[in-house]
Amino acid sequence: MRTMTIKELFDVGVSFESSVGEGTRSERDRIPKNYSRINLPDEMILNISEINKEINFLISGEIWCPDYQLNATVLKKFTELNSNFNISVISMARGKKFLAPLLGLEDPKWPIITVLDKDFNILGIFNERPKPVRAFSNFDDIKLDYYKGKYLLDAAYEFLEMINKAK
Repeated sequence: MRTMTIKELFDVGVSFESSVGEGTRSERDRIPKNYSRINLPDEMILNISEINKEINFLISGEIWCPDYQLNATVLKKFTELNSNFNISVISMARGKKFLAPLLGLEDPKWPIITVLDKDFNILGIFNERPKPVRAFSNFDDIKLDYYKGKYLLDAAYEFLEMINKAK
């Protein structure tokens, strides 16, 4: 079976905007709505904007997925705050075939967001939802709040924690 490196996967990916463009009108319309719900504290905005390292986000996901619509949008905000940050999106199919085995994920949830340094070393893996959401034993208890963007800040903190591992 053919394999691909993380850098090769990153190189064949598309921009966030291109991946959004593949969605239906209602899927595309959720992105600005989710974006408007990202309320980062001033200190976090300053911290993100002052990071002087190249960071690459490899996302394996699809625009129809609500988890993608929420969490990938947080990274879009990050790239607007810091020009050292880059996003590349690959399909779930490519993620299942190539990325999940590379990351050692046997039962991955989507999207998979891999945070990488400039040399494509893995700094962290975000799987489907932020940790506080995954910690709930019954997702239905918080599902509505989650889909309304109440956990976007948790995703932002999780991404920032991974970014801060870069040397």
